Amino acid sequence: MPVWSDRGSRAVQLDSFGGPEVLDIREVPIPEAGPGQVRVRVTAAGLNPMDWFMTADADTAGRFGLTLPVGFGTDYAGVVDQVGDGVTGFAPGDRVFGGALSRAVADFVVIDVAGGAAANEAHHTPDGVDDRTAATLTIAGRTASAALAVIEPGPDDTVLIGGAGGGVGVFAVQLARIAGARVIGTGSAASADYCVI
Repeated sequence: MPVWSDRGSRAVQLDSFGGPEVLDIREVPIPEAGPGQVRVRVTAAGLNPMDWFMTADADTAGRFGLTLPVGFGTDYAGVVDQVGDGVTGFAPGDRVFGGALSRAVADFVVIDVAGGAAANEAHHTPDGVDDRTAATLTIAGRTASAALAVIEPGPDDTVLIGGAGGGVGVFAVQLARIAGARVIGTGSAASADYCVI
């Protein structure tokens, strides 16, 4: 569990684009929630292939609006510890999860609660869902949901899900089953035992 001081907190930041070798844990000032924002004390952060892709090089980062220095990771879960003016629906102590584009691997993130984009959002964490699980929901869960929304599977449908043992695949399988569809999943030999239900 991180230890915070009144002067600063930690965040993973990059001064150059590249792979894991450019990640650096730094002491940074604790951010403040402004109007329409909440500050979240992060307790778990999820990493996705997209996080590495976005920070691999300057051209790719630019497509996502990222410039140096930049943070790392998008999916987070934690506890609201500061609420800015005009915010309704969130209070200090609320458990939340969501997305903080390329800045989730930090002790604190500030989120625009009316942002509406997966890369900048906060949702109340449902009872019974732990923070480590909640920190996997934003990118993979929304990707699976969006893909299934296109085909709208139902009880009379059979859905083939490639990569059923992967981050997006596990959500797609569950969402298709909830919709009543029959699911056939494919995966690597390494995920075969995991995919058998």
